[in-house]
Amino acid sequence: MLKTLASKRKSTVTKMARKYKATVDTPDGRRTCFQVTGQRGKGKKPLVARFCGIPLKRQRKAVITDRQPVMATVKRNELIHRLLAGQCEMCEGRDGLQVHHVRKLADLNKPGRPERPQWVRLMAMRKRKTLVVCEHCHQEIHAGRGTATTRK
Repeated sequence: MLKTLASKRKSTVTKMARKYKATVDTPDGRRTCFQVTGQRGKGKKPLVARFCGIPLKRQRKAVITDRQPVMATVKRNELIHRLLAGQCEMCEGRDGLQVHHVRKLADLNKPGRPERPQWVRLMAMRKRKTLVVCEHCHQEIHAGRGTATTRK
């Protein structure tokens, strides 16, 4: 700490130790420490930053009570919620659900395509690389045919 202060102030460690040295009364007697006091406006107490005053004496009769760690609840991600919904995101069918993946979102917006299929627009709109679809819609996507949606 003193080296950092000395470096910031372009001074020496000895000068910093001499400048910020203070003595403090503790339950175990007087201790030497480093203290900086910052003055504030009218009617406010000065700010005091102190480094020390902690007795390093062993407490023979100290009782250690370990607390049980709080287990963090793991929230499921969006894909799991979409799978648990149990329906195709294209035709709202409920049988044989699969997940269609694309490598990059940039692959969805390739120039030169005359009309983007419904599934591409849906993924681009959501900014997601995955789409939960039924088996029929998944086969249609891989066959390159635009899937007919009955979605409202």
